[in-house]
Amino acid sequence: MSRPLRLPHPQTPLHLYRHLLREASYLPPIARPYVDSQIKRQFQNHRRSNDDEFTKRRVQQAHRNLRYLRAANAGDAARMRRLMLMAFGRLGRRRRELLADLVHRELPANTEELERYADETSAIASEHRELDWLDRWDLDKLCTFARSQVQASLNNPPRSHITYSQTVPERIIPAENSWGRPLTPKLARTKLKKMWKQVAEKCLPPLPKEEWERLGRIANGKEPGSGWLPPPRRPVAQSADGSTEDVVRTWDWRSYATRPVSVVDKPSNRRNKLLSGDVDDNTPTGDPTPINGQRYTPRSWRRLFANVWQLTSTMEKKPDGKRWNITWGKPKFQAPPASAAMDEFFEHLPTGPESTAQGAIGKR
Repeated sequence: MSRPLRLPHPQTPLHLYRHLLREASYLPPIARPYVDSQIKRQFQNHRRSNDDEFTKRRVQQAHRNLRYLRAANAGDAARMRRLMLMAFGRLGRRRRELLADLVHRELPANTEELERYADETSAIASEHRELDWLDRWDLDKLCTFARSQVQASLNNPPRSHITYSQTVPERIIPAENSWGRPLTPKLARTKLKKMWKQVAEKCLPPLPKEEWERLGRIANGKEPGSGWLPPPRRPVAQSADGSTEDVVRTWDWRSYATRPVSVVDKPSNRRNKLLSGDVDDNTPTGDPTPINGQRYTPRSWRRLFANVWQLTSTMEKKPDGKRWNITWGKPKFQAPPASAAMDEFFEHLPTGPESTAQGAIGKR
C-alpha cells in the first residue's frame, strides 16, 4: 500500500485535467483506455461552456473524481474494484453502450427474416398503434441473454439478480385490472415495456470477444510477461540539494477555535486518509497508517480481475444463425500444493480406488 500523495491542490481546470490524466496513467493498462477517454471526453465537451454555475459544479465533480482515483491507486480496493467494473462495462456509461448493442435489432439477412419482420409490422398495424422503442429492440436476443445470466448464478454482481419469471413478462401481466375489467391495450403495452426495461437494467451485457479473452488470460494467470500490471509510481521530485519537496502546510488555528475538533480532523483520520490525502500531525507516533488500505501485488490483481471476469461474458451466433452461444467467465480453482507437514499428517491414510473398494468390502 502506498501513502496518499502530498501534491498541491490543482487551482485551474487545466491543472486539474492534467492531474486526472496523470493519476489515470497508474491504472492497469487493460482498464486505462476507458478512464482516459472519459476524462478527455468530459473536458472537451465542457471546455467552451459559458454557464459559470454549471462549470463550477463540473469542476467540483472533477475534484471528487481525482480524490477517488488517488484513493484507488493508493490501496483502496473497493474503489479500485468499482473502477474495474466501470472499465469493463458492468457499471456506468460503457455498460449503457454495450446494452444498446445488445438490444439493437439487426437488419434482416435473408428472406425468412425479412418475412418475419413483415409479419411483425403487419401485426402492429392491426393493433392500431404506432411503433415504439420496444418494437426496435431484439427481444429474442435480450431474453436469451437474460436467461443465460440467470443460469450463470453470478457472485456479488453490481446489480440485482434477474429471476426467470422476469424473462417472460407476458405471463406476469394480469388479464384484468383491480376492478375486474380487462386491461386496455395501451395499459398492457405500458406494463410490458416497463417489465422489459427492468430486465434490461439488470443485465450485464457481453464484452467483445478479444477483450473478454484477454481478461480471462489475466484472471487465470496465463497472460505472458508483466505488461498487464500497472506501472510503478514515479518517485517524488527532489530539489537540487537532494531534499524532497513537500507541500508547505500551516496550522489553521481558526478552524480549531470555531469548529468542533472532530469535524476539523475528520479528513485526516485513518478511515478517510486514502480519500483526502491529509496528514495527521496530532498523533505522538507520527502520521498513522490508513485503514482499509491494501498493498497491490500480482496475486491481488489477478484475484480482482478474476472477480470481474466472472461477471462478464461473450455472445456469438451459432453456425445455424438462429441461436446464440453465450459463455461466462469461470475462473478455474487451483488447489495449493500440500506442505511437508500436511503430507506427514495424511501419510498413513489409504488413497486410490483400491483402498476405497477394500473399505467398502470391509463394511459388508
